[in-house]
Amino acid sequence: MNLSLGEQILILIRERGPLTAEEIAYYLRRDIKEVTEELQYLEHDKLVTRVKRGLIFKKEAFDLTPTGLEEAQKAYEKLKSISERIISKINNINDEELEELLNQYVSLIPLMILLNLIPLELLMLMGLDMLLMGPVIIHGH
Repeated sequence: MNLSLGEQILILIRERGPLTAEEIAYYLRRDIKEVTEELQYLEHDKLVTRVKRGLIFKKEAFDLTPTGLEEAQKAYEKLKSISERIISKINNINDEELEELLNQYVSLIPLMILLNLIPLELLMLMGLDMLLMGPVIIHGH
């Protein structure tokens, strides 16, 4: 079970409110072109809509439609399930299996941390704070 970029975007907007494409790219640690393209698909599917944000300097942001909110809730439940699976396995597997598990979900970790689904402190205790930078390599094997 994994989440698409579109599902990640829907969850992020659900949690943070209307966001610009740049903000979404920053939070998800993704390329702006990739995010912009995905937002176009989400808009075409009527899951997000463009809104203006700001009092003086109006910025174009994206917000959820009612259908988008429903889809965001489903995606959030998937993300929560994935994070619970990771946390439940963290203490019961060897380094190699942990490395494999975390690399499987490396693109979701920033969102999980942002939403407090996986405590950053737990990853730091395990020496996995480098996870935010890219693929996981657990030293010692």
